[in-house]
Amino acid sequence: MPLLIAFAASMALHVAALLGPGWNLPGTNEPEPPATIDAVLARPAPRPEAVPATRPAPKPPASQPAEWPRPQPALAAAAPDAAPASAPAASSAQPVAAPPAPTVAAAAPIRIALPAKGRVRYIITRGEGGFVVGQSVHTWEQDGFTYKLQNVTETTGLAAIFKPARVVMSSRGEVTAEGLKPLEFRHERVGGLDTAAFDWARRIVAYAGREDPVVAGAQDMLSMYYQAVLLAPKSGAVDMPIATGRKLERFRIEVLGEEVVALPTGERRAMHLKTLSGNDSIELWLAVGKDADTRGLPLKIRFTDRKGEIFDQLADDTDIQEKQ
Repeated sequence: MPLLIAFAASMALHVAALLGPGWNLPGTNEPEPPATIDAVLARPAPRPEAVPATRPAPKPPASQPAEWPRPQPALAAAAPDAAPASAPAASSAQPVAAPPAPTVAAAAPIRIALPAKGRVRYIITRGEGGFVVGQSVHTWEQDGFTYKLQNVTETTGLAAIFKPARVVMSSRGEVTAEGLKPLEFRHERVGGLDTAAFDWARRIVAYAGREDPVVAGAQDMLSMYYQAVLLAPKSGAVDMPIATGRKLERFRIEVLGEEVVALPTGERRAMHLKTLSGNDSIELWLAVGKDADTRGLPLKIRFTDRKGEIFDQLADDTDIQEKQ
C-alpha cells in the first residue's frame, strides 16, 4: 500500500506526461626512598660489682627484658615459618571450590511467519488495460530480533523515457511477539525526504518537526505491509495507526474474503483486504497457502486515486531464504 501511495502520488504528477503536458585519560615515577633500619637506643646496663670468680653472675631482673629492634611493617605480617593464611590447616583438608559464576540465559529469537530474507519484484501497471509503467522491488531481512525493509519503486519503459521517477522507502526496527515494532522510517523521492522516528520509551513518534503520542501496534508506510502479513486476518477489520513521515493516520483494514488473483506467473488464491485513505483506496491481496515462493506475502497491491485512476502492482519474481 505505501509503495503504491508513494508511487501513485508520483505517477499522478509525473507519469501523466503520457497523457498530457510535463511531469515535476597518573603519578610520577619518583625513586623509592633508601631502606631504613629502625633501631632502639637503650642506656647500657650498669657494670656489675666485682665478685669472686666462683660466684655466678646475677641474672637480669625479669621485669626488664632485653629490648629488640622493632620489626619493619612488611615483616610484621607473619613469622618466617608461619604457614600462609590461605594454606589448608591439615593435609587431609579438601580444597574449597569457587562457587560457579551465575549464568544468564541468552534471549531467544521471536519466531514469525516472515521468512528470514527475501526479495519480491512487482510490475506496475496503469489503468484497466494493464499498461506497464514501472516496477517495485521489496527486500527484507529479519533474525527474530531486528528487521530491515526496503522498497524501491521506479518508472520503466516509455514512462521512464518521458519522466524518470524513483521512490525509495526503508524501515528498520525490532521483532516482537506482537509483530514488527518500527524505530525509523524514511521516504525518499524526487525533491523531498520524509522521516518518522519512533521513541517507544516515551511513546511518541517524531516527524516533520512535531511529535505525536503513539500506541502499541503502530506502523509506518512500509512496515504496514509486513505487519498485515504477520496478522493474517481472516475476517472482520483491523485498525492500524500509520506514520507516513508527514502525519499520523489511522487505517481501518477490512477483510473482503478469499479470491483468485491473476498474476504474470499464473492464478493464485489470495485474501483480499481493503482500506481507505482520504478519497483514495488501497487494496491488498495476501497469498493463501504454503507455497515457499510467496507464503503469505502480498501478491497484488492496487491503488485507486480520487479521480478513479488505477495502479496495480503484480508479483512477478520472488527469491525467498527461509533461514539466516
